[in-house]
Amino acid sequence: MKKILTLIIDGLGISDVEEGNALKKANMPNYKELLAKYPHVELGASGTAVGLREDQPGNEEVGYKTIGAGRVLKQRSSFMNEFVDVDSLATNPALKDAVEFAKKHRSTIHIIGLMSDGGISSNIKDTIKIIEYLKTQKVKVVIDFIADGKDVEAKSAQQYIEMLQATEVPIVSICGRYYAMDMEGKWDRIKVYYDLIRNGVGLKIKEMPLALKNCYIRNITDEFLPPMIVEQDKNLKKNDVVIWTNFEEDSAKEFLTALSNPEEIDEFETVFVENLKLLTMYPVDEKVNSTVLINEEDDASINLSKYLGKLEITQARVALPEDYENVTYFFNGDSRDKIKKCNLYQVEIPCVDTKRQKELHAVAFTKQVIKCMEKDTEFIVAGLGLVDRIGHTGEMEETVKMLEFLDECIGKIVESAALNFYTIVITSTHGNVEEMYDKEGKTVTTHTVNRVPFIMTDSKVQLETGTLADIAPTILSYMDISIPESMRASKVLIK
Repeated sequence: MKKILTLIIDGLGISDVEEGNALKKANMPNYKELLAKYPHVELGASGTAVGLREDQPGNEEVGYKTIGAGRVLKQRSSFMNEFVDVDSLATNPALKDAVEFAKKHRSTIHIIGLMSDGGISSNIKDTIKIIEYLKTQKVKVVIDFIADGKDVEAKSAQQYIEMLQATEVPIVSICGRYYAMDMEGKWDRIKVYYDLIRNGVGLKIKEMPLALKNCYIRNITDEFLPPMIVEQDKNLKKNDVVIWTNFEEDSAKEFLTALSNPEEIDEFETVFVENLKLLTMYPVDEKVNSTVLINEEDDASINLSKYLGKLEITQARVALPEDYENVTYFFNGDSRDKIKKCNLYQVEIPCVDTKRQKELHAVAFTKQVIKCMEKDTEFIVAGLGLVDRIGHTGEMEETVKMLEFLDECIGKIVESAALNFYTIVITSTHGNVEEMYDKEGKTVTTHTVNRVPFIMTDSKVQLETGTLADIAPTILSYMDISIPESMRASKVLIK
């Protein structure tokens, strides 16, 4: 049986534009040699190609789930788009119950979520539809504004504030996602946002545009905005309702656990909110006490990992701690089930005080990938988000340096693959570093809608273009394994 290493490097998109293209600017002889020597094509990784709305950039969660599923999955943003239809809102039993609850107790409904149109964690257009519906129900509604600055431009909060102001529902607080949506166990950040929403602790401001301007002068962009109180005494009270409008769960776990299940939090002091009603779009975590509004219909659990596990094919997953959920939970279809003969490697990071810490991360990742090949593991998935994370900073020079160092790592991986008789598949879940400036020369820190590479280190095959959904059936076909029914709507990229 052929052995496969699938190397997924997040943030590598394809663009012919030279200006602002870190991938073209970087000196990457090993990557360029792969392109010159082996078959390669472009894959769709955004919009309808991966089950998102048209022209919506892809991301790691969507990308890994799609690659693992071997088919186009209807993503949460699409379910959300259907949910906010007026008829769906009016007939949703959980939402109707929350409205009646607020009326009965004469309490406030807090709309809390990431307020942007990035579409990765939420979409402000959906949030506005929920707000407009609640206005027709004659209940008291306020908005707790979480600023983005990561999935959208770093200083774009004002345009989203104006969109919400048009609803005439008051924005009572503002805070950056760095605090509100931490997913790294940094409880000091969560405490900052918890104190704002629960206890009304924050900077008191009168004019939102002026407050934003003052933050920008201090180089504090939207993502890192401090907790700000726009209207006083609007923090959570007894009998209040919270509607958390984000549809991505990882960045919701910590804050919503503290809010709805304070007994689970030992990291800081919490204050129980009596008779709080919390509504979330989707299930978040078993520790979060909430009512779920949307029922997903697409089953992502039938996937490549489990299929190969049933066939008792040896597998490995390799990633840095920041990317570990991508190659495990998301790749496995939002599942933490143990897969037979699949070893998981969360790469240990050396604790060395050096300016080249990111390079050490890449080296540790590379060594673990090579170890897995030396063990003759039949199918390896290695996911690396280092380049993408640097791309998000907008620092062209640092991104180019990381790409060049990564190229050295790719060279070592290719060398080991040849010694251990592996075919390497190189791809990405979305674009980023190929478009770091726009046409006006303005820095772009977001994901792109550009297609991504698909390289296969076997000069005997011919490839055709497709989407991320076609990768799994292509791998199975190459390994001479029957393609399951769930993947047969996708195509094999090998001609």
